[in-house]
Amino acid sequence: MNSFDAASPVPPETPESWPVEERLRATSDWFATADVLGDELVPAWADWCAVHVRASVVEALRAGSAVSLAELDLTRPVDGEPLEMVTLRHRDAGREPVVRLWAAEVPVRAGDAYGAGRVTATGITRYLPHVGPAMLDATAATAQQRAQFKELGIGSSIVVPLYTSTGALLGAMTLLRELDAREAFTQRDVQTAERLARSAAEALDASRIATVTAEPTAPDVDAQRTATWRPPHPHDASTSTDGRNWARRTLPELLTRPPRRELYDDIDLVFTELLSNAVRHGGGLREAQLVNTGEHLRLVAADNDPRGPALRARRPDQPNGRGMHLIQAIADRWGIYRHHAETGKRVWADLRFTA
Repeated sequence: MNSFDAASPVPPETPESWPVEERLRATSDWFATADVLGDELVPAWADWCAVHVRASVVEALRAGSAVSLAELDLTRPVDGEPLEMVTLRHRDAGREPVVRLWAAEVPVRAGDAYGAGRVTATGITRYLPHVGPAMLDATAATAQQRAQFKELGIGSSIVVPLYTSTGALLGAMTLLRELDAREAFTQRDVQTAERLARSAAEALDASRIATVTAEPTAPDVDAQRTATWRPPHPHDASTSTDGRNWARRTLPELLTRPPRRELYDDIDLVFTELLSNAVRHGGGLREAQLVNTGEHLRLVAADNDPRGPALRARRPDQPNGRGMHLIQAIADRWGIYRHHAETGKRVWADLRFTA
């Protein structure tokens, strides 16, 4: 297996900006910045993209610390410090839960012998043009994980440090290509990844302060009546069905006029998708809400993951990843609300009461 740590030379600067760098510069919200990385790089350039940020940096965000990392004495990682996965994207949404489960079972820490933990501790790029069975065996903690890793079909990887211009090391970005999807990463790709990582680190560092100092951007809702449900088993697959049934039972209590005949069917489709996404991709459903806004019924699913849902291209060979397209087609509008002091996010969709 050919692998090495690469302190690659900086590629020559070009006058034109890459689209991903333009989008990173345009974002002033921490969560949107993290989403841009996955959405722009997958599937255009990689099959997987994961961004791990040091827990102390994320905690500073949640605490609302509007000062530099140097002032917080957080420029460098502490050996053994946990890393939090703030971005995870795959070209097939159905495969992301496998990695999420693995990440929950085996926490990533600065100083690990491999991956994002190693790169965060050393500050040196890790490039594997060929990921062989020995590497998969080394990174898996159980026989089940080894089998899952082999099913992922990882062919090559690049893990790059997230350095800011001030020398602060935020964490690491991992990019993976699969064996049957495209050619392996090259040394030129390593240089590209390092350039992108520098832009990403700058954007994350700047957007952290911008996010904690900005006024809350809650959706404009004049709620007449609201009902909230907290599932007893946030991670169970049956939660989406239980939540849909709760919504059907609860809706009559919120009504102030007769609804259109198709509203219940639309609730079944849209709410089931929102709740299923929270369970499968959002680290569990924290709570669900129905809100009578006057003209609309707002459906809300709150989960434990700040990552925004991705509108992936629809492919006939992949049954997963179509839920947001369905929500977009049925709902009058939908969106995401995230606040730095709140864990996770709230995904909402508005359905018209009348035809």
